[in-house]
Amino acid sequence: MDPLISIPREALAELLRAAGSNLTPEEYVASLPATRLYERYASRAKAAAISKYVLVVVAVIAVLFLPGAWSMFGFSIEDIIVTGGLVAVTFFEYRVHRYFREHNPLAPSLGFRNQSCFAAGILIYGLYHAALLTQVSPQVQTMIETNNLIDPETLGLLQNLSPVFYLVIGVVGGVSQFGLAWYYRTAQVRG
Repeated sequence: MDPLISIPREALAELLRAAGSNLTPEEYVASLPATRLYERYASRAKAAAISKYVLVVVAVIAVLFLPGAWSMFGFSIEDIIVTGGLVAVTFFEYRVHRYFREHNPLAPSLGFRNQSCFAAGILIYGLYHAALLTQVSPQVQTMIETNNLIDPETLGLLQNLSPVFYLVIGVVGGVSQFGLAWYYRTAQVRG
């Protein structure tokens, strides 16, 4: 849906006269404030394209590794929620990209909502895990010791640093996604 439909100058002049307007075609086109606002959509479409491709790679990896994670660490409802949320955000990001490409006026608000929800999810996930004390299950602890994967001192250090890691993931990820949400929102046509 292109907001700028070509029309011959004389046909526009005739339409303006039939409508009782004294404006010339040039004056009429200059009086349309919204036509320039759609120029922002091209850069937002590029950002949405990059975002959707990154999201689809991460979503595919999450879906493919989900059964492996269950076999190693056990079933977790959290894994289902995170993977489902990631797939949903990816689906809507594809729609956001298409809307920006088609100059659909719903694109900025859909992009803002999608990325704001994603930012909130990342922030909640990071803060939740930062608040929890990370404990390695006895099954994983046995696997680590049996295969000599990590020495106990390093494992202790990793457990102590995990809240900082999750806090950084939550804050940096949430703020960056919210920045993308506002970038989408600035293309909003106000009238």
